[in-house]
Parts: sequence; structure tokens; C-alpha cells
Amino acid sequence: MATTMPTRTDTPTDLRDWLKRIDAIGELQVVTGANAEEDIGMATELLGRTRPSKATIFDEVPGYQAGFRVLSNGLGSFARIAVTLGLDPNAAPHDLVKTWQERVRKGIEPIEAEVVKDGPVFENVMRGDQVDCTIFPAPKWHEFDGGRYIGTGSFDITRDPDDGWVNLGTYRVMVHDKTRLGFYISPGKHGRQHRDKYFARKERMPVAFCAGGDPLLFLAACTEIPFGLTEYDWAGGLRGTPFRVVTGPVTGLPIPADAEIVMEGFVDPDEREVEGPFGEWTGYYASMDRPEPVMRVEAIYHRNDPVILASPPNVPPDE
Repeated sequence: MATTMPTRTDTPTDLRDWLKRIDAIGELQVVTGANAEEDIGMATELLGRTRPSKATIFDEVPGYQAGFRVLSNGLGSFARIAVTLGLDPNAAPHDLVKTWQERVRKGIEPIEAEVVKDGPVFENVMRGDQVDCTIFPAPKWHEFDGGRYIGTGSFDITRDPDDGWVNLGTYRVMVHDKTRLGFYISPGKHGRQHRDKYFARKERMPVAFCAGGDPLLFLAACTEIPFGLTEYDWAGGLRGTPFRVVTGPVTGLPIPADAEIVMEGFVDPDEREVEGPFGEWTGYYASMDRPEPVMRVEAIYHRNDPVILASPPNVPPDE
């Protein structure tokens, strides 16, 4: 049977534009009053096991400011994946897969990120004593997780101290307290390679943590792309336009100008704090509680009514 390949459309400009687009095709719902300790994690797992299911924004989370939201199950349908990639959301799933395979086969020509001076991410700025990582409704995703994880659909931005290569990588991030985040990275990951270089020199590693970026950047951060290529540029080539970045005031790292939440800080080679365990897609808890490096947050930037983009690993089927 002949098939029609999905039509290429323009891609969303940021997470908020993405939300508007999926809402327009009936792929978004809002839930109010779910708590971060049990409800959001349980609901997210159920959404992953239900087909069809909508992307879900959790708002008015008890104990947190109304408007500080969590988005989960974002990529849990082919239509929403199509929107993310700038393709026709009405296309058949097998046609989407064929289109993706063809684009990867032909190669994606990187488009360098555009450096700008300002962006919506700086609508709210916390420095010094104002820094408080606990104001965001980071959920406890699984029953025996070691804490609340703000970083699941997020990415860490790091720079190789030797050649300046900037990497975006998705690694779990746990909230320890107001100014400290757990900074676990699995061995072999690019961010871990950067960290090992800094630690070997007894130097602090600068880090920018993005908890609400464009879903396409999140996908890029989860994808194995050529070594030495920056995910900003790869994702820019994928969507056909450059991503906008701002030079971080604290670390000098390029941070997404249109992100929801970004935290800047440093990881000290001599500081450890117990982190984990964390539930994984296998159905088991990975890396039991043990001392892991810590990111000390020196600045937090966030948009008004920020959204945490979440994608916790659950037992398949899952987004």
C-alpha cells in the first residue's frame, strides 16, 4: 500500500509554543491539586500505561505556589512527537518512523546556536541568599526514590575544559536542599567525561541545569550524536532554525534563552552527599543510596509560572 510521507511544518520555538500547539490538537490536559509526594508520580506511570493518553500539566500542587507546574507524559503519543519534530501530527506512526530514519540517513546539517543578550528565562532571578531550589514542585517519582527529582526531562550543560566543546546531557537530578542538587552521572556519559577532567585537575566544574527546555532540546540531549558536536547545533539543524542562547552570568555557559528554569553553579571534586536510589525502566532501583557529587547552585532563573518538563523512567510501556 502506498503511503504519504508526513509534511514538514515549522517546529515550536520553545516549550510554551509546543504546549499551545498540542493543546490545539486536543493532546493536553491540566490537573489541579495533585501532590508531589505520591500523586504526580503515580499518575504519570498510569498515563504511560494508558493509550491514548494526553500530555498532562499538574498545577496548584499543594505546598507550592500556584502556577509552578509539572508537565509529564509529554512525548507519550506519536502526534506529540510529530509536533516536536515539526511534522504533521495526523501522519501514520510508520510514516513518522520512515521520515525520521530518512532524515538521519541523509544526515543533519548543524545550525549554530544564536547568542542573544536576554530572554524570558530571566523574568525572575535569584542570587545569593535568595537561591532556593525547593520552591519548585519536584515530585517523588517512585515509592522508594531517595528524594525528589527535579531532573528527569531536563539536561545539564557542561563544557570540556580541554577543547571547549559544550555538551547537553540528560542525567537524573535530585534536590538536596535550597542550594544543592544531586549530580549523579553514569560512567561513560559525555557529561561524566567532562566532570572527570575537572576533578582530575582538582578544579570545580561549572554546570548549568535546565529543568524546562524545548522538548526538541530534551530529545537531543537523550540522543547519541557525534562526539564533539553540540546538541544545540544538532537540534537547530533538525528544526531548521538556530536555538537562542544567553551566556550564563555565573558560569559563562550557553543557556537556553527561552527555557522555563535554569540553575547555574559548580560541582566541587571534594564534596559528596548521599543520593539515590532512583527507580528505572527495568522495574528496579538503580545505584542504591551512596555519596555522589553535588552541584552548589549560585543562581536560579525562571519564567513567570514556570513548567518543569518531566520524563521519569517507568516500566514499559512508557513515553
